[in-house]
Amino acid sequence: MSEAGTSFLAKTATLTRKDLRSELRGRDTLPPMLAFAVAVTILLAFVLPGDARLGESVDLPVGAVSVADVLAGFLYVTVLFAGLIGFARTFELEREEGAVDALLLAPLDRSGLFLSKALTNLVYLLIVEAFVVPVFALLFGFDLGARWLVLLLVIFLVDIGFVAVGTLFASLAAQTRSRELMLPILALPILVPIFIAGTQLTADLLLGGGLEAVTARGWFGILIAFDVIFTVVGALAFEFVVE
Repeated sequence: MSEAGTSFLAKTATLTRKDLRSELRGRDTLPPMLAFAVAVTILLAFVLPGDARLGESVDLPVGAVSVADVLAGFLYVTVLFAGLIGFARTFELEREEGAVDALLLAPLDRSGLFLSKALTNLVYLLIVEAFVVPVFALLFGFDLGARWLVLLLVIFLVDIGFVAVGTLFASLAAQTRSRELMLPILALPILVPIFIAGTQLTADLLLGGGLEAVTARGWFGILIAFDVIFTVVGALAFEFVVE
């Protein structure tokens, strides 16, 4: 790797560590995300009947769906709103301290700033999921066996697209007074495809599908394409958004 590339990665990593250290000192982002996610998970555990099986159908206003689809939807709705709570605070420290201009003066390409914030949000999201997914498995009583690795892959791919979109729109919403309200309004329409894809693939895993079944679905290709497109778009558009 060239010296410029090494310097870019080193500076990006430095900014990421700065944000993570600030969170360790202040604990302003992770606790609300975790509290929300765990509370919603426990509440959702009382929605389905105790004897419901993954392959059974549940009648909803939109039609009959399997219990596996419902559980997958529960999981990603929890992740979605817990993530938005954290993403809304992406630029909170710089805004409060009036340090946005100082951050923009850092000797680093704006795409590096975007990646540092996205990586920080990704770490928050992974920590939340490390608590939520085992709680879901415990409360809803499903065991994927060797398919756990495939589920983690699907969740991680959803996280990448979610973080890319969430970080980009968080930088835009941070410039408004009602940023906690504006972020969901801006991001949710864009996030619909990736969460539908994650829900469909996770339901397949809950119903017994494996890696071959997941990768053969068109939703898996949509997931990959979404991640690539919005990571690139986010890195390129970030410069214009923060200006």
